[in-house]
Amino acid sequence: MLRAMSLGLLRAGLTSAALALLCSCTPKTSAPQSARDGSPESTSASASGGAAGESASSDAGAPAPKAAVKKEVTAADVAAYVRSKLPKGGEADGAPLKITHKVQPGESTAAIAAAYLELTEVYRVEELATAIGKSNKSIAPGATITIPRPLTRIPAADPKEDRLGWPEDKILRGVFVTGSYASIRWADTVEKVADHGLNAIVLDAKDYDGYVNYPSKAKIAVESGAIRAKNIPDLARAIRYAHWHGVRVILRIPCFHDPWVDKHLPGSRLSIRFTPTGKPIHVNWIDPTNAEAQDYAIELAKEGIEAGADEIQLDYVRFPVHLPMRVAVLPQPEERSGIIRDFVKRVRAVTKEAGIHLSLDFFGVAATGDQSDIDRLGQDIATVAPEADAISLMTYPSHYNKGYMGFKNPADHPEIIGIGNKMALEKLKPTGATTIFRTWLQAFPLGVTNYNAQYLLAQAKSAETSGGHGWLMWSPACEYSPVWNGWPSKKKAQANAQASAR
Repeated sequence: MLRAMSLGLLRAGLTSAALALLCSCTPKTSAPQSARDGSPESTSASASGGAAGESASSDAGAPAPKAAVKKEVTAADVAAYVRSKLPKGGEADGAPLKITHKVQPGESTAAIAAAYLELTEVYRVEELATAIGKSNKSIAPGATITIPRPLTRIPAADPKEDRLGWPEDKILRGVFVTGSYASIRWADTVEKVADHGLNAIVLDAKDYDGYVNYPSKAKIAVESGAIRAKNIPDLARAIRYAHWHGVRVILRIPCFHDPWVDKHLPGSRLSIRFTPTGKPIHVNWIDPTNAEAQDYAIELAKEGIEAGADEIQLDYVRFPVHLPMRVAVLPQPEERSGIIRDFVKRVRAVTKEAGIHLSLDFFGVAATGDQSDIDRLGQDIATVAPEADAISLMTYPSHYNKGYMGFKNPADHPEIIGIGNKMALEKLKPTGATTIFRTWLQAFPLGVTNYNAQYLLAQAKSAETSGGHGWLMWSPACEYSPVWNGWPSKKKAQANAQASAR
């Protein structure tokens, strides 16, 4: 498999280490599963930061509709809302609002937290239970306790009403989070993103292994048993929590790399077929030409839209490059970008109707590689990019061979990000499309001599001074300490200012 992949993709300048990592489905850390196209675990070709927008010949990139002006919600409105939903033993009054609860016989702290969670601005039951324990001396039966962090606003009846959408400058700066990481660190990550001046999180609706991380009703997810609802028990609530902190949620959907469905869907009807026999071959992919496989991604996108996501991001929106046609029933390479384009159009029809944006993750080879490699992927920029609002290309410096662009160790050259951006923009220019590029940055130390906050800042600068609109940080372990070190904390700055004023 590796040899078949490497023949063409090494021509793009990618390291053999990157190619080897492509064959792994598990991060080389103790962190949660988080492999994706372009990550050290799954990419063999990465080359450019990205952008997206509309084409002169299509409606892609049309701005989201303006939200209707909402009636201002007063503190009295919030108090009335809370009182209408209080469980037995609860009271709410005062300004600011205070919620109290008289502990009933046999009630545990966890049960109390579960009963009041929706009336607070705490994300998880476990977090609220801990806060209740810290805020009250006794939680014995008959005691009156205070419920921390009561609501300061009323949740919208329809999650779509709280959607933030893109800012006017279209610039999003964010980090990637897996479903399993979100299950334990969602609130913390949202708050850090907001505190450090970023404005977006890419959240796995479905992950690289094919698991769906929330209680989906999508036909294929249900039929194959792919659902891992404990990771994100309430997708709309998770998105709302981010929105209430001013953070946009980009919902990521890996499309055609899907080991779970390939191996567990009854009848293997979405699996790629073996050329000599026409029977399914289980190679961790589902067939990009299969209408039902496409429908699956679209159904997940619709659920994300209903949950209030600000953007749908399609990953693995390509063909497998490691399967020769003598082994797998696949279309001719020159036909593949047209097939991906038509699929993206189908998704775009859904996102456009909902008034939200659509982005695509592309191999960097789409910007910097040989046309033969691009054709095998099905990610020709001029053909596919005009149908999306944003393209995020993967130009991780560590994924290039020594000597690429004359660099002894490309991993030490964050300017590779900008090189890819410029090449991608040149390919897009003749189409007249306004698709923006929002680059994936390398937030992991692979191959880098001095990996630190300055390295990330240099990548970000390269992305934004080469025609890009913002950037997205990729860490396989969801470990973003260098990000928090590189982008100042607003809370810390405020605390320092207050201390200086004393």
